[in-house]
Formats: sequence, structure tokens, C-alpha cells
Amino acid sequence: MLQLLGRSVLIAAAVLSQAGPTERQRVDNAAAERGRSLYAQYCINCHGGTAKGTDRGPDLIRSAIVLRDRLGNGIGPAARRGPTHTAGLTDAQVVDLSHFLHQRVEAIASNRNARGPLNVVTGNVDAGRAFFNGAGKCSSCHSPDGDLRGIATRIPVAVNLQQRFLFPTLTRGGPRQVEVSVTPGGGPTVSGPLVRIDDFNVSLRDGAGQYRSFRRSTNVKVEVRDPLQTHHELLDLYTDADMHNVLAYLVTLK
Repeated sequence: MLQLLGRSVLIAAAVLSQAGPTERQRVDNAAAERGRSLYAQYCINCHGGTAKGTDRGPDLIRSAIVLRDRLGNGIGPAARRGPTHTAGLTDAQVVDLSHFLHQRVEAIASNRNARGPLNVVTGNVDAGRAFFNGAGKCSSCHSPDGDLRGIATRIPVAVNLQQRFLFPTLTRGGPRQVEVSVTPGGGPTVSGPLVRIDDFNVSLRDGAGQYRSFRRSTNVKVEVRDPLQTHHELLDLYTDADMHNVLAYLVTLK
């Protein structure tokens, strides 16, 4: 019996010894601020404005990887794993992100309030207006006195507003849809709203509402017209400062 008890104590001690690091990471506030920008740029869409997760990504505040992480030794490998993690963060950026996430964990642990949204309104309003009317070419489709009038009132949560202009979506059945024209070799062109497209097939609904599917090949011409194409292209052009500046400008449109 004593021998069994002694063995149980040894097993329990071994388990406890594997529980992970007990010394907290000392948060570097300057690094955490840089990490905040990285999180807003690369992570917020899946893990949410409070890092508490969404239907697209898990809760990072309760993540064992984050809690055990020290200076990116856990976050780094996780951030570079999987098809959705395509940011290509440097080692220094991983460390900054680590400091930010640990800062979030500490803040929530201290006040028990996990509902406070991430403050992403850190940009310059004038610079955002200049980008909107200049390099971003946003004003070619949008107007602060037209479709964007009162946008900050309609979408009062800044994180949601940021997500809306970075990752806009089309309403199914709405007035704007992704359109496609397919011209088979020697046949008439068929056009309509896109249903599905990949490397092998393309399908659409024609003018009569009928479902049409075509096998893609060298003699089949396919032209896709996406109303949001400019937004998609901007994701490769935005700097971190551009995104925050545009958001700071949009927040003023009440």
C-alpha cells in the first residue's frame, strides 16, 4: 500500500512538473504596441477584436499555446502552421505578437472583463483622408457624402468597421454579384452570376436563371468580374499605417 501510495505521489509530481513555465513573461509595452498592430493586421479577422475567438478561429486568451508561450517559442510555430497562417512573420514580429497576447491575458486576468474591444483607432485622420482620395483610389467608388455618409454611426464598433472595409462581402441575391462570362470554343458566350470556379470547372446561372457548368480547358475563355476586386488587391498594397489611417478617417464619418 505504501509502495503504491509512493508511486502515486511520484506520478503526480511528474505531471505537475510538466504543467508548463510558472514564471510569467515580463511584458514589454513598446513591443506589445507593435504586436497590437500586427494582430489587427493579420489575426483579428479570425480570432476577434478581444482575441476571444470567432467561428473562424479559437480563443487565444485561454489557449494553452499562448499561456505556455515565452517570447514566441509557442506562438511562432503555431502562427506558421496551417493554411490560414500566411502572414510570414519574422522572428522579431513573433516576439512582438507574443508580448501583445500576454498583455491581453494579463489585462483580462486583472479585471475579469473580456468584453473590452481592441482599440484599433490609432491612425492619423488627415493621412487616412489623403490615402482615401489618393493612393488608395477609394474615392473612385465611394463618397463620404454618398454611400459612406454616417458609416461610423451605422457601424459604431471600430473593429467591425475595420473588418468591413478590409474584407467586404457581397450579399447573396443583392444588386451586386460576381459575374462571369464563359465562351466555349466555337460556341456562344454565356454570362451570369458566378456560382463556383476552380482550376477545373466554372459554373453560373444564366439570364434565365438556369444552372450552367463548363469544363475549363485551353479553348474555353473565362472572364470574371468581381465588384470587390479593388478591395482584394488593396490587401497586398496596404501598409499597417495605411489601414489604421483609413480607419481613423472613416470613424469621423458620422
